[in-house]
Amino acid sequence: MDELLYRLGEWKKHLEAKGLRVNMGKTKVMISGKDLHSLRDSGKHPCGVCRKGIGRNSILCSGCQLWVHKKCSGIKGKLTPDPPYKCKRCMGLCRPVDGRPVKQVSLVDSKLDVVESFRYLGDELCPGGGCELATIARSRVAWGKFRELLPLLSSSTISLSRRGMLFNSCVRGVLLHASECWALRREDIQRLMRNERAMLRWMLRVKADDDVSLAEMYSRLNLQPLESRLRSNRLRWYGHVQRSDGWIKRCTEIVVDGSQGKGRPRKSWKEAVNDDLHLWKVNPELVHDRPKWRNALKTAMKSPTRGNRGKVAQSG
Repeated sequence: MDELLYRLGEWKKHLEAKGLRVNMGKTKVMISGKDLHSLRDSGKHPCGVCRKGIGRNSILCSGCQLWVHKKCSGIKGKLTPDPPYKCKRCMGLCRPVDGRPVKQVSLVDSKLDVVESFRYLGDELCPGGGCELATIARSRVAWGKFRELLPLLSSSTISLSRRGMLFNSCVRGVLLHASECWALRREDIQRLMRNERAMLRWMLRVKADDDVSLAEMYSRLNLQPLESRLRSNRLRWYGHVQRSDGWIKRCTEIVVDGSQGKGRPRKSWKEAVNDDLHLWKVNPELVHDRPKWRNALKTAMKSPTRGNRGKVAQSG
């Protein structure tokens, strides 16, 4: 924190020496680290511990009167009603809901707010890492664009292929903005697919109980599966990074000092890229020849034997 405030003070001083002014009211601080993000309620009935929506397999806490997931309850075996049960939060055995260590920091005569998240160029950055907030933010923006274009996307006078092109360019492009840098977990991918599936059903007037798979809806609109588009975006950016001599390549080779905590670390972007290369069987040596690299990605994306159609049919 001391180094941060020193650098910020020096930056501010040199800018003011050149006649510029820093708006300290818009300057924020975000402290990054494990469990430093704030937990957000989701679902109709959020869990008393992790704050995510609960299902049937849960137990009621007698302290906070909130339902708790089985995985958050600490109970092994089958859950049974237990009147004296208290969750980990009531017993003080889990992290706080707001993980920020401080709410404000002082710099000379200014007070800087410590924020829970920060949006930069349309991408949502979270103190605890991961892409959860980014996928939630992009889904909201994509729904706004979808409703704006709904008269065209649902018009029966426009062909399905033309509507698919419009959706791919204007809605899916918004949904996957900045996805080149995401290291997505399975639940993040499911969130994106769930939102896109709802949009496609609306466009095609398909009800939830109709026997129409996601793969069939993609076929009607002449769209590539969402996971294939994600991999293509990530690998295209990977090629750009590998061909660069600047910081976008050097920062991927930085070694961070310190010991690793317990448990498996978060999936990194480099691990996601390696999985994509392995699944699509793309030769990484082609990366320095841009035309060959892009052609190899297009070929892999259209190939039905590279894990595209099977996963989509299962997700539908």
